[in-house]
Amino acid sequence: MPRRQFDPVADGFGAAGDVGELPDVEAEVTGILAQVDEVRESVGDTFSLAALERQAGLLEQAHDSLTAALDAVDRR
Repeated sequence: MPRRQFDPVADGFGAAGDVGELPDVEAEVTGILAQVDEVRESVGDTFSLAALERQAGLLEQAHDSLTAALDAVDRR
């Protein structure tokens, strides 16, 4: 049986455009990905294990944010 799709209006969260009802995960992840790009650009064409480790940590942080958002939506 397919799961019901998340609908902020039907689920009592107001209009989809209401600010403050749901965390702005997209902005958070976009900011994290911008940091990943900054790290990549800072090392240029050279290989840096420290930069790679920093990027991996940032990508894990973005993944955790997205996973938490999906879990929150799934519970509603």
